[in-house]
Amino acid sequence: MLNIKEIEQAVNNEQNAGGFADLMKTFLQLGVKKYDYLIAQGLYRYYDDDHHLDLQMNAVSKSVSPQGNPTKLKEAVQKAQAGQIDFDIFCQLAGEAGITHWQTDLIKKKVTYYKHTTPLLIEPIPGL
Repeated sequence: MLNIKEIEQAVNNEQNAGGFADLMKTFLQLGVKKYDYLIAQGLYRYYDDDHHLDLQMNAVSKSVSPQGNPTKLKEAVQKAQAGQIDFDIFCQLAGEAGITHWQTDLIKKKVTYYKHTTPLLIEPIPGL
């Protein structure tokens, strides 16, 4: 079963979005198989094999544009991967690009960014 304190500690130890792969490795060690981030709600939903756990942590709800913009999203992802922006700015840019949520699948090693149920971008998790 997932441990709230261990997940919170792992997230709080991440310095910037450039440390994403290390955070994902830690999540795997903690039993996390995948997680969703819901932008408008500012909520993380972590999954193991049998349960899920909702956490607010460092999340802040952001508005989501009615228009999906994969190009704008790709630019935001690249900035985050390079460590040029923090999580809050990334969420703002993702919302501006029309992303309602993303799912990080640690088993398949990919992040899928959605506009409701439609995937707009699928990215491999670099370094995982």
